[in-house]
Amino acid sequence: MSVRPSEGVTRRAFLIGTAASLFVGVGVIYGDNVIRGSRMAQDFASPIALLLLFVMVAVLNPLIGWLRRSWYLTTAEITLVYIMALAAATIPSMGLTSFFIPYLSGAQYYATPENRWANLFMGHVPDWMVPQDTKAIQDFYEGNPHGAIAWDAWLPPLIAWAPFLLALFLVMIAGMVILRRQWMNHERLAYPLMQPSLAMIAQEKGRLLSPLFSCLPFWIGLSIPFAVGCFIALHDYDPSVPDIPLYTSLPFFHRTALLIPHLSFATIGFTYFLSRDISLGIWLLNLIAKLQESALRYMGITSNESMEWVTVPLLAHQNMGAMTVFVLWGLWMGRRHLRTVFRKAFRGDAQIDDSDEMMSYRAAVFTLLGGGGFMWWWLCQTGLAPWSAGLTLFVAFVLFVGLTRMVTEGGFFITRAPMNPGNFMVSGFGVEALGSHGVAALGYTFVWAGELRIFLMAACANALKIAEQHIRGSQRMLLWAMLTAILVSAVGSVWMQVALGYSYGAINLSGFFRGLVHYPFNFTARNLLNPTGPVWQGWVWTAYGGGLMGLLMWFKQRYLWFPIHPLSLPISSMWMTDSIMLSVFLSWSIKGVMLKYGGGPLYQKGKPLFIGLVVGQFVSMGFWVVVDSFTGMTDNVVYKLIYD
Repeated sequence: MSVRPSEGVTRRAFLIGTAASLFVGVGVIYGDNVIRGSRMAQDFASPIALLLLFVMVAVLNPLIGWLRRSWYLTTAEITLVYIMALAAATIPSMGLTSFFIPYLSGAQYYATPENRWANLFMGHVPDWMVPQDTKAIQDFYEGNPHGAIAWDAWLPPLIAWAPFLLALFLVMIAGMVILRRQWMNHERLAYPLMQPSLAMIAQEKGRLLSPLFSCLPFWIGLSIPFAVGCFIALHDYDPSVPDIPLYTSLPFFHRTALLIPHLSFATIGFTYFLSRDISLGIWLLNLIAKLQESALRYMGITSNESMEWVTVPLLAHQNMGAMTVFVLWGLWMGRRHLRTVFRKAFRGDAQIDDSDEMMSYRAAVFTLLGGGGFMWWWLCQTGLAPWSAGLTLFVAFVLFVGLTRMVTEGGFFITRAPMNPGNFMVSGFGVEALGSHGVAALGYTFVWAGELRIFLMAACANALKIAEQHIRGSQRMLLWAMLTAILVSAVGSVWMQVALGYSYGAINLSGFFRGLVHYPFNFTARNLLNPTGPVWQGWVWTAYGGGLMGLLMWFKQRYLWFPIHPLSLPISSMWMTDSIMLSVFLSWSIKGVMLKYGGGPLYQKGKPLFIGLVVGQFVSMGFWVVVDSFTGMTDNVVYKLIYD
């Protein structure tokens, strides 16, 4: 089947996108470690990408178009640049580099006779996985007065990890290519995180500015969070400037739980684009989870398990069960589409058209199978048994797909996994079954499947939505554009992170090198010092969560009038969901009033205002990072998450 050339992937757009990707990779690392301002690439909304898009469409593109019309970037070209920035933003922070460098070197630096890491597990870690030069690592953490970077110590493990990470990224992209048509065309997911971007990218013939920028409600919406952010930032410069607290904590149910209502303008804006059953489910299921947490503590029902990034282990197990059923249910609902994908891949059915996909279905399926097989083999080389390597990958991709679905349907720009694969494997099967080598290897899975607050699969899903709207013709060159963005961002961010360590001393940089750096090694040491068998209580709660999710999904599908969508159940008990609950409730209430008294027309008129709330918060964050870089101010975080 003939494939039309793409109208968006021009040479100049590709070069600008590559430069933007390098800026994202280097800039985010510098901002997070030296300026330590607002985190611009830590969560799924990728504020750095939206900020670059705003500057491009509101300032730079109109300016160059005014100077010379032939320089003006088309809608498709802007889309390509934004997609590359979106992909690049998944790398430098929690998507890879900010975990990667500390976790490759932290055990060697922080090992002491007291924590016994050297005797417990460091002998189980293959030499090729981590740097071996003790002096090079010490200079990295404490600074090298001569500024020299010991690349001979870093390059071997970086090169050893590169094939695994490339396979991981390719499998994520292939998975989204396979699911794109099911989610976008058959189920018509809302993709709420992309609504501000879609509105800003849209152009009218003969005009230099997007129609959005001529809407007064948009500028009103933008000015509110921008002004609030200015007060918060200026308060750090001058305490006499009034601060505006946006969160608090409230003891709940005889102080057995804690509510942390948090006002987030971006959450209010994104939630406006959700269906009301989803937004109702987010805040109501979170409230029910808090009641459940309180009841468990009040009755003395607890778990002795300790898990990284988990506050209530029993509810984490419940959420994992819900997440697994949520993903499997979705795949079952898309079984007809998946059959056509595999028929095209293995039989080459000419009646199935995949010319509008970023990869052919055959390439996507074989990338999925080949990449998955390679990752399984690579994990086996790190010390995992074949069965545990396979299960670890299965759990990881359940989380990747489930969280991506929540981002694209539920608009979660701040969330994470209820439990990471390492903790699931130890809890579910026990230390003896995994072995010492296996537990040590699971600790290093925290590099790519630790907190899971941002990753490529979700960005790819959102990018494909933007591309469908604004890039005509073949999407095939998008694959190479995204891979280029990832490579450039990865190389730039790793270089910047290592260089900053030798210049400043990593222990003087971000909290990744002081607090989070201990997580994988505490996990390994704890489980080797106190080996446990399978936690059957955890399996019971996992089964309960899966059963509850299945029942709610069945009920929602059978009875369309049911007002609550269970999409958020797998993350309902997490503190991040606690923090957005108030903002979701406010947006749900406002939208309900608008629909009741103004109907669809008033809802449409309200869109620019709520888009402005999102853009205003992210522009405020980026604006003050830039200002702080000139003034020398550090730790001036605007719109931070509580507990971050």
